[in-house]
Amino acid sequence: MRKVLFCLLMVGLAGGLYAQGVAGTDHDLSINDTGGRICVFCHFPHNANPAVPLWNHTLSTATMTAYDSPTMDAPVANWAANNGSVSGLCMACHDGTVGLGSVVNQGSFGVITDPGAMGAVPARLGTDLSNDHPVVFSYQASIAGGDTELTAYPAGGDFGNGIQLYGAGANQVECASCHDVHNTPGIAPFLVVTDTGSALCLTCHIK
Repeated sequence: MRKVLFCLLMVGLAGGLYAQGVAGTDHDLSINDTGGRICVFCHFPHNANPAVPLWNHTLSTATMTAYDSPTMDAPVANWAANNGSVSGLCMACHDGTVGLGSVVNQGSFGVITDPGAMGAVPARLGTDLSNDHPVVFSYQASIAGGDTELTAYPAGGDFGNGIQLYGAGANQVECASCHDVHNTPGIAPFLVVTDTGSALCLTCHIK
């Protein structure tokens, strides 16, 4: 019983720390909830979809047009925003087709007043990502495809400075590889590592 209580305490503390990281940032939508909740716009402890990471926001059904170029060495294809990828979760808000307050479960501690879909760029990326850094592709496939200007694949997909890869086999480049939605490091615009001296870019790219 004590182990269970300890685990619940750790989960609660972790949730509180994440909420503190979001509070006051552009991802803090609590003004649109009569209960003043922060986390509910993305997460809920029950009946989440997908179950990991306890996702609560309505997923977009739009198809994303991904970046591609003659120098892209990994297979790139258009992908549905609700494909279960980390980037798909981000695009649930950032493609601008779903209301920010559109959630699966409102709970019983407040009422969410949907402010509508995300407004103007740069936050609203739209569904055409052909002019943005590619996501939802395999880092390892890029290396195997002949890209000699990428650093070696790191063990477990973790570069050791906050940048990491996701998905099966931990080899997918996703939005969260470079951005931390919880803003824990506090580096604008939600970066996981500073780009001073192009440190973020040079983690992966040899230039």
